[in-house]
Amino acid sequence: MLTFKERSDSWNAMMLSPSKTIAAHLRRKELGFRDGLENFGTPIIMTYFPLMLFALILSGKLEPVYLAAVLFSLAATALGIFLISILFTSIAFFIASLLGGKAKFGRLYYMVSLVAAPTFVFTIVINLAMLLAKSILAAISFSLSNFSLLNIAGSAFAVAVTFYGFYLLTLAISALYRFSRGKSVATWLAPTAILMLAGVFLFATVLLDLLRFLIKTL
Repeated sequence: MLTFKERSDSWNAMMLSPSKTIAAHLRRKELGFRDGLENFGTPIIMTYFPLMLFALILSGKLEPVYLAAVLFSLAATALGIFLISILFTSIAFFIASLLGGKAKFGRLYYMVSLVAAPTFVFTIVINLAMLLAKSILAAISFSLSNFSLLNIAGSAFAVAVTFYGFYLLTLAISALYRFSRGKSVATWLAPTAILMLAGVFLFATVLLDLLRFLIKTL
């Protein structure tokens, strides 16, 4: 089991020197599902919850009803991340098994979390930086074109972080299963595609139900 300092240090190391960090963590045979859960949960408590509270304080809405809304949002976010991480890892584990991989589910879940946790934190930092930059621009009355450039820059950073996360995941799966890069990409690409298609299907279903409701109402 990792200490809090070891966990936070591993996130920084994962972003800066992934191959060395992955190798070091694979040598620790005790790291598994529980440590993966802590890797997924810690960033939510470290970043998401404090930022939501900070936003309430700045808005002057530090009242019980708003605090309850923040706690509900925190619980919903944690549950969503847990379910998605389990589904993603389960599908990836199945694909890896089909490709001849022998690692245990808990080990794969931990390696996925080792990639996801620092990526999640870095994404929040980027979003916060963009928010602060927009506030500064608004305060000094910059033109709307500057906001457009800022939005483009923020989106570009987000895409870059996402692709870098997939690169790290490829390295992690390759090291864990001793796979080629092609097999490693196939292992994470399949669950990513399935979850994205499921999300699109759910969104389309909700949209169609809304349209039917509006048609009947009107």
